[in-house]
Parts: sequence; C-alpha cells; structure tokens
Amino acid sequence: MDAPSTEQPTANERPGHRRTGPLVIGGAVIVCVAIIATVVIYQRVDALPTSQPVDEFRRGLNAPFITTADAIVDKMVEVAELTPDDVVYDLGCGDGRLVITAALKHGCHGVGIDIDPERVAEAKANVKLHGVEDLVEIREQDVFTVDVSQADVILMYLLPWMTKRLIPQFQEMAPGSRIISHDFGIGDIKYIEPDSTQQVLLEEENETHLVHRWDTPLKLPPPKSE
Repeated sequence: MDAPSTEQPTANERPGHRRTGPLVIGGAVIVCVAIIATVVIYQRVDALPTSQPVDEFRRGLNAPFITTADAIVDKMVEVAELTPDDVVYDLGCGDGRLVITAALKHGCHGVGIDIDPERVAEAKANVKLHGVEDLVEIREQDVFTVDVSQADVILMYLLPWMTKRLIPQFQEMAPGSRIISHDFGIGDIKYIEPDSTQQVLLEEENETHLVHRWDTPLKLPPPKSE
C-alpha cells in the first residue's frame, strides 16, 4: 500500500476555495429574490382597498375561512329569532355550521353559499352527517351574485368591505328581515349602526366577540354633499 502523500494542496487547488465564490454569489441571489418576492406580496396585500375588491388579487376567494366558535354560532342563531317558516342564507358558509345549527334548532330551511369548492364539499358532508339534507342546501357561488330577496335571515362572518358591497342586495330583502353578523359591521360599524349588539365571551381563549343585528330596510346614511 502506498504511503499517504504529505503534500498539501495550494489555496488554488482546494475544492472549498474554488467553490466559495459561486456559493456566496448563489446564496446572495436567492436571498435577494426571496426579499423581492416578499416585498411584492406585501405591496399587493397593502394595495387591496377596504371598500372595493380587486378582482385580479382575489384568486377566487373573498375572505379567509376562520371557524366560528360554537358559542358564537348559538348566539347568532338566538339573536336571529328564527322560526320554522324562515329561510336562512349563510353567506360565506365555510363548513356549514351556522345554517346547519339553524336547521337543527329551529327546523327552518337554509341555504349556505361559499365560493371555495373545498368548503362547499365539507359543508355538504356536514349537512349529510347531521341529517338535514331536506332542510339545508349548499351552493358554490360568489356571495356578490346571490339573490337574497327570498331570505328572511342573513347570517354572515364577512369582512367590512364585503358587507358594504352587499348593501344593494340586502336592500332587496323584505321589510322586517334580519341580518346577523359576527364581529364586523356593514362597512365600518359606524356606517350603518346595528339595531342591537350582544357580546359573547370565549373564556378558554379569553376573547370577547360581538354579534350584531340589523332589521331591514337598512337605515342608510345620507349621501355626502359634493
């Protein structure tokens, strides 16, 4: 067996030295690209107005899906003062728990609307699981295209710019219909003040949530003078 060589490679011959330059440059390029991409994303998010949607940034979705706690669901259904004769629309229904609870507790008919196919599939599965297929229908649809004129009650957990944009649809509802919202107002909460607001304390999360109610027709503020 040959004895190991005692000669040391020169700086130019060492693999580490030959690759350090490209690795550093390559790493710097990756970091720069990541920073630029992050800045672009945040610029797009910041560019979204609070009162109007920007369709090219919506990507088919209007708001993130956030599960509503059971205590809030129960309070929303309670505040709606439902009867078996009511037709309830749940705008942005998610997993369907609001409209399903309304049907289970009061025997009313309900329609859940969501634009996300995954949520629609989940909601339909939950409708079947709870045995309310004869009372609850789930539709894949954009809430801004929904005819709510036949609804006696609207249940929703939508962002303020969305609820403000829905005002013309709400005004098509029959007088005395009810609109129930979790936390958010119709536009800014001061834009159209609720007829009532109730608090719901979630003790485990140490959070207080709000349930607002409006009776139709909505009392719109006077138009701003030019």
